[in-house]
Amino acid sequence: MIIKNLKILLLISFGSLVLASGMYFDEQSSESELPSESLIPTFESILQEIAYIEFSNSQGKSVIEDIEGQWLITTSYNFPANTELLSRFFIQLREAKILEAKTNRTDLLYKLGLDDDNKMRLILKSSDGRVLYDLDIGTYNYNIPGSYIKNTQESQSYLVNTNLTADVSGFYWTPTDLLNIGKSQIQTVQIYNQNMINLEEKDSSLRHSNLPLGFSKLSEDKISGVHSALTDLQHNGFILRSNLPNSSDLKVRYTLKNGTVLFVELYDIKDRGIHATFDWNYINDDVQITKFIDPILDGGQLQVSSVSLLSDFAYSVPQVFFDNNNLKLRAKSE
Repeated sequence: MIIKNLKILLLISFGSLVLASGMYFDEQSSESELPSESLIPTFESILQEIAYIEFSNSQGKSVIEDIEGQWLITTSYNFPANTELLSRFFIQLREAKILEAKTNRTDLLYKLGLDDDNKMRLILKSSDGRVLYDLDIGTYNYNIPGSYIKNTQESQSYLVNTNLTADVSGFYWTPTDLLNIGKSQIQTVQIYNQNMINLEEKDSSLRHSNLPLGFSKLSEDKISGVHSALTDLQHNGFILRSNLPNSSDLKVRYTLKNGTVLFVELYDIKDRGIHATFDWNYINDDVQITKFIDPILDGGQLQVSSVSLLSDFAYSVPQVFFDNNNLKLRAKSE
């Protein structure tokens, strides 16, 4: 599971742009004497040293660190960070140009969202803990458009021409793709519920192959829901597997035509919704493993997010994923 390096992503995005050297912030700056046209003239040199990124406000913080070449959210159990989202934020930061100086009165900073209750603080550090950059980010003004900012250690505020809006929640920086496996890739599905239900692919559809005597045939609509359950599946949060209940509410085993086996356990947790774990066996070269899944829905897609391969986490998934797989046999009523 190779996670793209943020620095490489940024350098590719910047192309051959050459940045000026020297970073300067004049504490006595005024509207007629701005510190620089660019907010961070030495951004390229700073980029090479970044190993720690912190977003914080009065409600909390998220810390993203470069650990052995991977950007991990260390405030969220070392979950992999969404490097594409980080890259977009840093491109905005690099492109930020100062449009004008604003107030330097601390009692007026609340009007720009730069007071202690409302600001978001960005701290960039090197691997040895040295602070490379420290910035307060206030309101994004859609009418201008632009963001209000100030150096954390100064009172002078400025308006820059880019949107530096972000979030301090760990989930904001989390990749959410899990699976995108089309119907034509599925060979069999076993559902372990009150009874074991076995579904096998036949003529491009799944068919119930072990219906016991005395039970009603499963409807095609319900089986179709199982067949498409792995299409474009995303999560909206996660917990550690160690925090799951002792037993799952539903188990499902998918066997793909290339021999890959996916075992899913589903937990219906009170007040927290449905959570799923994913365990894999035999993932061969036919499977496209990426952090971000393309929106391919042709039925033959075989995409697996590297996030779904992580063994320490259970993912909050839509209720419909549970409902589509929760098939139950019913006795015939004569």
